[in-house]
Amino acid sequence: MFQPEKNSLKNDIALVLAVAAAGFKLVDSKSVDTDDGACWHATLAHGRTKIVTVSDGGHGGGTESRYHAAHAAARAADKASLEKLFAIPEVTAVVRSDLMYSLDLKKEFDREAKMTDADYAAAKADIETRTPVPTDETIESLIDKLAQATKFVEKIKRAMKTKLVFVFEGDDAKGAYVSCAIPDTPANRMRLRKEQTKKIDYFMADLFGATNQPSAA
Repeated sequence: MFQPEKNSLKNDIALVLAVAAAGFKLVDSKSVDTDDGACWHATLAHGRTKIVTVSDGGHGGGTESRYHAAHAAARAADKASLEKLFAIPEVTAVVRSDLMYSLDLKKEFDREAKMTDADYAAAKADIETRTPVPTDETIESLIDKLAQATKFVEKIKRAMKTKLVFVFEGDDAKGAYVSCAIPDTPANRMRLRKEQTKKIDYFMADLFGATNQPSAA
């Protein structure tokens, strides 16, 4: 069975940076934990134009979308913006992973679908070769992922202002990182590499282009 895209701190940061570089951002993003899951909402904007607000009431009822365009011309412009968003390689990878995972679940557990091996192969090839299409389902899933990744990136950026943040080998996929309350300097990096019993995989600042300091051993 196809496995969804593995968790990766690097991938989360790359996703947020690529989306921002293309002129997209999340605004009015808030999240509160409830007994039935997270209650959250976030609005996707392109430049100053709000496109869609995705929300989840945290009651187990799934997500909902509300589009902001009020007339046909605005809807056409928003559609073009969403297609531009989905063509970003980092976004395409996330959406494809979700689509493949859904396809595998359908083949394995949805007996009413009666999906043959040929049907599955054709659907899989379509997902792998075609740029994903913005739909309510794919947009909601992407914004959920983007909201979580953005929250993480903001947390890391705050930490990097005063701390040296790094990831040990093997911890990237676990979402684990370490922060030390020391300046991010070449000397401190070298000292950490010598002091740590585990090998440091990378320094977080390098992923943001926030430093030109070498991270190689």
